[in-house]
Amino acid sequence: MSFEILNMIGAVGTIVMGCIGLFLPSRAALIVGLTPKTNAGRSEFRASYGGLFVALGLVPLLSMEPIAFSVAGAAWLFTGIGRVVSIVVDQVSDRANWGGVGFELLFAALLLAGAPGQALLGLV
Repeated sequence: MSFEILNMIGAVGTIVMGCIGLFLPSRAALIVGLTPKTNAGRSEFRASYGGLFVALGLVPLLSMEPIAFSVAGAAWLFTGIGRVVSIVVDQVSDRANWGGVGFELLFAALLLAGAPGQALLGLV
């Protein structure tokens, strides 16, 4: 399997996650364990968990540029790092949080495989 296919799987998965946030904000809320209590809260899910993630996956697929995949991969990587910081600082070491770290690092790995990872390191 070529690295390019892994990169595309990561991008498509990112778009799918974004579509859940954009079109099914209540489902996205359940996935992340939050509750939008107002219309503004639902709007936040559509924007932050929806539109942002759709763009994060769509731009690399449209451009097929390694640097675009590396930006998306770096976003997932640092999301995982942020969650680890929270686990330590906020003392929330539970199965859901560690599962989130694994999920985020999986997407980072898919998006950074091959040339995107090299682009992130400045090797291409």
